[in-house]
Order: sequence, then structure tokens, then C-alpha cells
Amino acid sequence: FEIAAGNMTTGGLIACSILASRAIAPLAQITQLLTRMTATRTAYRQIDELMEQPVEGPATGGLKLARVEGRIEFRNVSFRYPGAPENTLDGISFKIEPGEHVAILGRVGSGKSSCARLLLGLYPPEDGLVMVDGTDLRQFEPASLRAAMGAAMQESTLFTGSVRENIVLGRTHIDDEEMVRVADLSGAHQFLGQIANGYDLRLSDRGEGLSGGQRQAIAVARALAGSPRIVLLDEPTSAMDQQTETTLIERLSTELKDRTLVLITHRPQLVQLVTRIILLDKGRVVADGPRDEVMSRLQRPRAVA
Repeated sequence: FEIAAGNMTTGGLIACSILASRAIAPLAQITQLLTRMTATRTAYRQIDELMEQPVEGPATGGLKLARVEGRIEFRNVSFRYPGAPENTLDGISFKIEPGEHVAILGRVGSGKSSCARLLLGLYPPEDGLVMVDGTDLRQFEPASLRAAMGAAMQESTLFTGSVRENIVLGRTHIDDEEMVRVADLSGAHQFLGQIANGYDLRLSDRGEGLSGGQRQAIAVARALAGSPRIVLLDEPTSAMDQQTETTLIERLSTELKDRTLVLITHRPQLVQLVTRIILLDKGRVVADGPRDEVMSRLQRPRAVA
């Protein structure tokens, strides 16, 4: 209307529009800045809470292991998860000798994976002792203890970073030769060797973009790297195809010959790796003996009442 009335030129209108947008732009930036400040404050609080957590392990630093024999003992161990109404493990006891290969079997919820978490020191038992080489786990420096153990858990958790970083996991004594060796053993090299960037392939959080079997192969390679004296495998082949699983079993039987193996599985094929079976039910040991003897008892038909 002002232009039609001759009070304003077209150029003046354009200039007003430009000036108005430049005046409003800082206000929009202030809104974005406030949003980022809120997110930063939330992140800072979370980091602060993390840093305030008590240091893991004994207050005095704990024992550092020069060498691990591989002897494991659960002595009258009871455990329940925080907030759980009932015990997951109820007074279980067993011993595993150095170099022994043992499978822990049982129904879903029987306490198999809980035994693995206690052995890794991720949770302390409520009662009883979990010991390695005759010493309570709580006396050890956690980093020293876990350096002597290799674990591939059911979740096959991978971290943001390269495949190399996920296998080596900060262990500076593991060189490229050892990394490729264990990757070939687990089957990971089969697909990594066909990718241009191979072990430098960047993984997103939890290894998204890889199949379940590929994630498990990398997790098994990580567990075997550095030849730990104790190897803990919790459903390590649940997402692998039958051929890959068969090949892995053959290779593991040679690789783990003189080391302690604790295997948790539902798959009958993997039981070939062990000589002894511990059977759990409702958090208690209900059978413990030679593999063939326990398997025959499990396969025996129950009498009809």
C-alpha cells in the first residue's frame, strides 16, 4: 500500500525485509543456544554422577595377578539382582580345575548367566565366595583379574570404533598378528578380509549394520585375544549358521586345549567342547558329572506317574 501510495519504493521494502530478518536472526540463535545449554547441562550432570561413583575393586588397590592357573570355585554362593524379590542363585557350590572344560546348562532363568557375571566380578555375591586360584575375587584388582579372562557374553556388545579397537580393546600387548589369528579362528576374518578397510572398518554403537553372527565372531575373537587362561563363553554361536558353528567348534577344541573353559549354552553341538556338565535348576546345582553321563540322564524319558 505504501508503494502504491508513493510513500515507499520497492527497494525500500526489500531493504526493510532484509533488516528485519537480520534483527530476528539473533533471537532464533538465542533459542538454539538455550536448547544446547540445557542438553550440555544434562550431559554434565550425568558425567558428574558417573565420576562420583565409587572406584571398582578394593579401596587399597587389590592384588595384581602375575599368573593365573585357572582354578575356579563357587562356595555356597547366593545372589539376587538389585530389586529382585527372590534369589537367582541359592547356595551353589562347585569347583573347576585348571584346564578343565565345563558346561553350565539349565532352563531359562536357572542362573547360568548369573554365574558368568559373578565370575567376571560384575556383581558381588550376597553370600558365599567366588574364588580364582583359591582367592576371593573381591581381593583382586579388577583390571588385573579380567586381563586373565576372556569372555564372550550372550549380548555380543560392540563399541563405537573400529573392528581393531573392538578386538584389541586397549590391550597394548596384542599385535596385528595375534589379532588376525584370533579373528581367523572365530570366523571374523572370513568377512573382514573381503572388505577394503578390513579391521579399520568403523562400527556404530553396538555394531549396528553387522549381522548377529558377525557380531558374535568379533566378540569371540576379542575373548580369545592374548590367550587368557580362563575363557568364558555364554551362548557364543546362537546367531551363527550351522557350518560356521561347526568350524568354530573344531578350532576351539584345539585352541583351548590347556586352558580353563566355562561354557554356557542351549546348543547340543557346543557340548562337544566339554568333558563335564553342571546342571542348574532354580538357582541350585541339580547334577554335576561327566558330560556323557549327565547327557544320558537328561535324555532318559521320565516315568509317567
